[in-house]
Amino acid sequence: MGSLGREASLLRAAALASILAGATACGGSSGPSRPSVALTTASGGASYIEVAGLSSSVLGALSRGERSPEEWSRVLRVAVGAEAPPMLGRHEVADGALRFVPQFPLDAGRRYQVRFDGGQVAGWDGAPGAIETTVGRPAGATVPSTVVARIYPSGDTVPANMLRMYIEFSAPMGRPSGVAFIHLLDHDGKEIPGAVLPLDYEFWSPDHTRFTVFFDPGRVKKGILPNQEMGRPLEAGHTVTLVVDAAWRDAQGLPLKESYRRQFRVTPPDEKPLHTAGWRIQPPAAGSRSALTVTFPKPLDRGLLMRALSVNRGGTPLDGDITIGHAETQWAFTPAEPWRAGGYQLLALDVLEDVAGNQIGRAFEVDTFDTVDKSPNPQTIAVPFTIK
Repeated sequence: MGSLGREASLLRAAALASILAGATACGGSSGPSRPSVALTTASGGASYIEVAGLSSSVLGALSRGERSPEEWSRVLRVAVGAEAPPMLGRHEVADGALRFVPQFPLDAGRRYQVRFDGGQVAGWDGAPGAIETTVGRPAGATVPSTVVARIYPSGDTVPANMLRMYIEFSAPMGRPSGVAFIHLLDHDGKEIPGAVLPLDYEFWSPDHTRFTVFFDPGRVKKGILPNQEMGRPLEAGHTVTLVVDAAWRDAQGLPLKESYRRQFRVTPPDEKPLHTAGWRIQPPAAGSRSALTVTFPKPLDRGLLMRALSVNRGGTPLDGDITIGHAETQWAFTPAEPWRAGGYQLLALDVLEDVAGNQIGRAFEVDTFDTVDKSPNPQTIAVPFTIK
């Protein structure tokens, strides 16, 4: 190759190097990197939301000082929807990342909205602007199978001043509120407005299979402003239909297998307190493990029946199994050991109620809201009986 050819080759090489250098410079000047947000599942099965790719200085700033839940949510917010409040949980810096660990397990099949705003951190050195995304666990099943298994009260009639109902499901349900999926229809099929009390927190059984529905006590109790303006949601002499929407999702993130409908006939309000004198106790024979049965003149609250009655002998509570039947008018106790002849006591906590909120010796209508369940230590009423 001549000198001119060598010079041309050198010029071409120099031009190519200049182009590559320029491209490299452009790539390096793309600006601060943006962190990544992802749902991570630990080896033990717990899930948390993690923000990775943060600089050591930002992680240090996040680790220093105390932040309130509100301040943390301005940095990293996780919610079930754009308008929903932030989920309960804790924020922490671990393994070179910022984490949000929810207080309750995330529902399978549900999408959660996540917003990370590094600009809320002192000395933020990342890209400007908040990151918004959705994360979620895959559904554990694809075919809905959960159904409404039982409704309490289980009888066909309810008093006009009923205070609560229980909905039991065949499998655990998701965490979000169920009030939006519960409807009460009047005798003309029209929804009764404001019947169910909208609560900011939920009343679930520990296994999330029983949901407590509260009727607005301000409408149920006479003389209270909501009662005067709107009246009771249930009208004596008519029927009412409870509807549970199939859209209510279970713990797998799937809707119910089908909607549920149950019709009740509304009877006049029950405004009489409970009296143990009207309870009929049927003792079993000594030496047997037959059930002791107690029959009540009217249906009582099932949830309270499961925990407000017990059997005692000589100051010692007996172990055994409880069953409730006959539309919550009967309580039965089967002892772990055979009955021995002698005296016993049926112990009843004074918080025991009927479905209208009437307690032992105290009617709901003559009580005031500031005295209901005000004591953390309820009183015990003893009803003696004998095993022969």
